[in-house]
Amino acid sequence: MSDNWDFYFCRVDDKPASIFLDLDIEQQAPISDLAHMSYVRLRMNAPRPDGFSSQEESEALNAIEDVLSAGLAADGSTRYVGRNTSDGWRDFYFYAAGAGDWQARVSRLMAPYQDYKFETGSRPDPEWKTYFEFLRPTPVDRQRIENRRVCFNLKKHGDALAQAREIDHCAYFSTEQARSTFVARAAELGYQLKQVVDLDEPDRRYRVELSRVDIPSLESIDGITLPLYSLAHELGGDYDGWGTTVERAT
Repeated sequence: MSDNWDFYFCRVDDKPASIFLDLDIEQQAPISDLAHMSYVRLRMNAPRPDGFSSQEESEALNAIEDVLSAGLAADGSTRYVGRNTSDGWRDFYFYAAGAGDWQARVSRLMAPYQDYKFETGSRPDPEWKTYFEFLRPTPVDRQRIENRRVCFNLKKHGDALAQAREIDHCAYFSTEQARSTFVARAAELGYQLKQVVDLDEPDRRYRVELSRVDIPSLESIDGITLPLYSLAHELGGDYDGWGTTVERAT
């Protein structure tokens, strides 16, 4: 497995859901030798009222996940790619070389966990549609993931994420007109122009940097960045993220 795993919240069958997945495998998929999508569907014993996993059950669920991901992938014929937690269930998704003995392999690994009910299944999926169309985050969800990562990095350096400061935002456009429109409409939202740069890249030739004073808290950062993300996308551009200074408590 790669080291680039992360989660995001969404809705599955109109229920709140949390999807945790290998983000790096997108660069390799579909893997022709692993053409079967196989799953283990586990009924949680003590889910929260909203259908997510509870703190009291987290240790047991993590142990099961470790056993399944390591045991099923041990011979190289299976790759663990992600899980979905929703409505009192935790579904583990794998891609395997074949499906013939899938249920038997899972049952052997689940033998120590007799108090858990589970289901298994497998089907051909050479195009990895389950990964790309279900597990993989949308571009907006991916931006939410990146927002959270920057916030956690700030916290790691001692930032309480409670102090207002200038936050810089960057975007790229293929035309100067699109960039100018972006700057004007962002100004209506309180974002100030910091600088523009013309580059020798056809699709990302017109770069712009904006700034606004905000508090980059986990609760507010999506509301700060996503309007710019949507505006850039509407104009055919690419919002390239944000950055700010570390503000340590004194």
